[in-house]
Amino acid sequence: MSLRILPILRPLPFLLLGSLLSADSVSELKGALARLNGQEALKASLEYQVWNRRGDAKKPVISEGKATTLVEDGPQGLRLSWSRGVLQAAAQEARAKSLDPDKRTPTRNALEGLKAVDICEYLNGAGDLLRNLELAQLVSEKVEAWQGRPSRLLTFKVVPRMGPQERKYVKDLDATLQVWVGTDGLPLAAESQVHMKGRAFLVIGFEQWQKEQFRFARAGNRLVVLQHVQEISGSGGGETSQSKTVMNLRLN
Repeated sequence: MSLRILPILRPLPFLLLGSLLSADSVSELKGALARLNGQEALKASLEYQVWNRRGDAKKPVISEGKATTLVEDGPQGLRLSWSRGVLQAAAQEARAKSLDPDKRTPTRNALEGLKAVDICEYLNGAGDLLRNLELAQLVSEKVEAWQGRPSRLLTFKVVPRMGPQERKYVKDLDATLQVWVGTDGLPLAAESQVHMKGRAFLVIGFEQWQKEQFRFARAGNRLVVLQHVQEISGSGGGETSQSKTVMNLRLN
């Protein structure tokens, strides 16, 4: 679903938040997000880190990587560019791996994991959050500061839509979403957690946990994701897997 144009917050808004709790907070949040159409030009640098561990406990296969790309979005569309050093490192890793299959390719791992559709959502975070809210039901709301900033914490239960194939295998699913909303009505941060259990091919049981954290800011008429951290772990068929990706976005 990320510039540093956050409002300067003073202690006074804490006194005002109590009166806001009686309003339709979800409708207000959706309305504020809908007004951010993400059309203004933007330039940023994006750092992406990836780490994966899979296999059995005795001999796991670990891969990792890190790369930075320059991002430009505007009327001409989305443009991505990499430094000559990054491209040369990726090419050298490919040559080394062709001679030794056990060679690691950290730069290529990061470049392969960084997808254009994900970058679009980082630069236009309002749309992705709105889609998640359509699947969510508010279960609680309270005043809770986020990193020292006055905010309201909205907690949702989420019911993801699944196709026939997914419903066939997933037997138990629990998903929650938390959104910290600032005094300007826009989200400061969000966190989602998903836990699912199921069985594939009647005999292979599996279990998976997923946690995502987002940090937002407004940039002109955009809600951008300044940071996205995703952690996934799972087990099934006698093997376990873990992965973690970290994205940090900085305006140029």
